[in-house]
Amino acid sequence: MGEALQDHGDAQARIRHLETELAQAKAGLQRYQDLVEGVVDWFWEVDAQGRYTYVSPSVLPLLGYTPAEVLGRTPMDLMPPEEAARVGGLFADLVSRQQPLMALENVNLHKDGRQIVLETSGVPIRDPEGRFCGYRGCDRDITDRKRVMTELDEQLQLFNTLLVHLPLGVFLIRAGDGAPLLANAHAVELLGQGIMPGAKQDNLAVVYRAFRAGTNLHYPTEEMPLSLGLRGIPHRVDDMEVELPDGSRRLLEIHGCPVKDSKGRVWASLVCFADITSRRQAESDRLALEQKIQQTQKLESLGVLAGGIAHDFNNILMAILGHAELGLERLSPVSPGRDHFHQIERASRRAAELCRQMLAYAGKSSFSRHSLFLGDLVDEMAHLLKTSISKKAILNVHCERGLPPILADPSQIRQIILNLIINASDAIGERSGVINISVGASRCDGDYLARTELAESLKPGFYLHIEVSDTGSGMTPEVRARIFEPFFTTKFTGRGLGLAAVLGIIKAHHGAIKVYSEPGKGTTFKLLFPVQEGVAVPGPAESSSTRNWQGRGTVLLADDEESLRALGAEMLECLGFEVVTAEDGRAAVEQYRQRTQDIRLAILDLTMPHLDGIETFAALRRIDPGLPVILASGYSHEDVAARFAGKGLTGVLQKPYTIAKLTELLSKVQPGP
Repeated sequence: MGEALQDHGDAQARIRHLETELAQAKAGLQRYQDLVEGVVDWFWEVDAQGRYTYVSPSVLPLLGYTPAEVLGRTPMDLMPPEEAARVGGLFADLVSRQQPLMALENVNLHKDGRQIVLETSGVPIRDPEGRFCGYRGCDRDITDRKRVMTELDEQLQLFNTLLVHLPLGVFLIRAGDGAPLLANAHAVELLGQGIMPGAKQDNLAVVYRAFRAGTNLHYPTEEMPLSLGLRGIPHRVDDMEVELPDGSRRLLEIHGCPVKDSKGRVWASLVCFADITSRRQAESDRLALEQKIQQTQKLESLGVLAGGIAHDFNNILMAILGHAELGLERLSPVSPGRDHFHQIERASRRAAELCRQMLAYAGKSSFSRHSLFLGDLVDEMAHLLKTSISKKAILNVHCERGLPPILADPSQIRQIILNLIINASDAIGERSGVINISVGASRCDGDYLARTELAESLKPGFYLHIEVSDTGSGMTPEVRARIFEPFFTTKFTGRGLGLAAVLGIIKAHHGAIKVYSEPGKGTTFKLLFPVQEGVAVPGPAESSSTRNWQGRGTVLLADDEESLRALGAEMLECLGFEVVTAEDGRAAVEQYRQRTQDIRLAILDLTMPHLDGIETFAALRRIDPGLPVILASGYSHEDVAARFAGKGLTGVLQKPYTIAKLTELLSKVQPGP
């Protein structure tokens, strides 16, 4: 009996123990169920065919379905067709290998039609005998995360596109060790491999050396753009010249800014730069061209002014010189007044020479061009040049032989050579020095000619040159910029137009001039002349003496200045002509209409009121196409002749003219008896 009671008590104890364990198990199960059903993730179980056998309540807020609506269906039933086919294939493969599901991304359809991206994970389920019978796992909604990641990918793609195609160099330097974190192709191409991500800190020294070698206009050289960024200082550095790894130097415009984390701490410096070397060079070339154009316009304006003054001054000299000549003709050979007239004549000729220099500066002087060999001309002048320079200066002459000729006025070329030699001697002064003059040939391209004076009208090709160099004091850039201005001089007393006349003569010969000079290093003038094309033009034959020549018939003389009209008439009468005068072009035409049968020649001033010389010439030729007409002007022979090219003008008489010049021209137009 006692044993039975003991057994009963033990059974009761075991029952109570089992009830306790059952209660604990139920409590644990309830906690597990509360945990599963309380989290956002959706827990589930499927059988071996993939049908849901358990679905946690989280499926409702996640996909809009109740657990009852999902049980018995497969995951593929809740997906778009294409996604269902993809996931179905993956699921079949996993089942065949009984492998776990690891973070499988898949697209599901919400009950309202929205697409929900889930991340699915699960493990195989096995029965007590170890046979595979399905999967147990959970799904997590990653739709928002996926959208953010997509947006980040798009932004990263945009950033990479900008980084690659941006015409700037960009690199990122980490704070602390200065290691390169990022560099685009432009930066690597310019600054070298040392700025590539992963480069050693020692390799970055090439970048720092480049910036330290530069001329920084805004910061001292120790304040590097990189260090400024790492110290949290935004910076912009204009026109920094840097030395590249290959030793070349480039001009960079650099911008940069610090890169901070969420707590405001600087963790890197972002630097971008543009290579502005070509742009700055283009700007410099443009400014140089503008200055050259302004200089050309200034010289052109001064040339017009000089030409106008010379023309008017020639009219005055015409009266002085003409009356002096007539006075000498009428004075007795023993008269004490003859010497005064000779002084007037000499002074007038010197003034006329100054006018010719002014016309030369304006490019309108009267030239008599012939085929000229520069080497022969310089050799002929060698003795004169040596006597014209300082006793302490040595003159070296070197002329290449076998050079082709140029078409030039020998007297004008002699003038500019003598002018340059005297200037070189003055530059040497009282010191010992050397002057070199050489003649040679050069083949000049467009770039070389563009750096010369008067380059705008020149074409690339073969040029002969005269080069005059000295070991004198040289010129500052300020003086060099003004040497071709009329009457500019650095001497105590000037000697006329000087280099301005040289420039005008060269311009009239379609040449150019290049000047090299530095203070203390002397000066070199290089004159370029185009080679004469075709057969050499022979010089003029010596004319027979016309001293006793006398004309005949009536000459029409038209000039608006009364004194010049009277003087010209007296000169013509001395040569045997009868003279009819007119005060302007209109009166000249009227006089000719009245005396057409008598007048055999007309001499017209170029500038007159009512009808000028050109209009009067046309009116007279309409009356009589065969009438010989001569134009008188203070402008150059070539300038006037060019206006009447092909119109049959008989000749040009440049003021001031003498009786000898008048006789020489008229003897060709109308031979004497």
